[in-house]
Amino acid sequence: MTTLENLYYGNIAPHEYEVVRGSEYDITAKLVIRHEQELSATLTEQQNVILQKIKDNHTELMNLGERDAFCRGFSLAVRLMVEAMSSEKT
Repeated sequence: MTTLENLYYGNIAPHEYEVVRGSEYDITAKLVIRHEQELSATLTEQQNVILQKIKDNHTELMNLGERDAFCRGFSLAVRLMVEAMSSEKT
């Protein structure tokens, strides 16, 4: 099966990736979770509802940013490939 077919059938999910244990991402994510839990424990129920809304909006914002970065990166890669292919002819 080609890469394009794998992408079409959902066998490739560019937005999914493994987090390496002990990586900078892993350490930072654990800090965010710890601080959120500490903050949440001090908030009222209404404040926790607001915190959850903020987290949901932040997740949506991050997803939009990742989508846009993927699209820009893909476009750049295609332009680089076109340039590389056209420079071979000259």
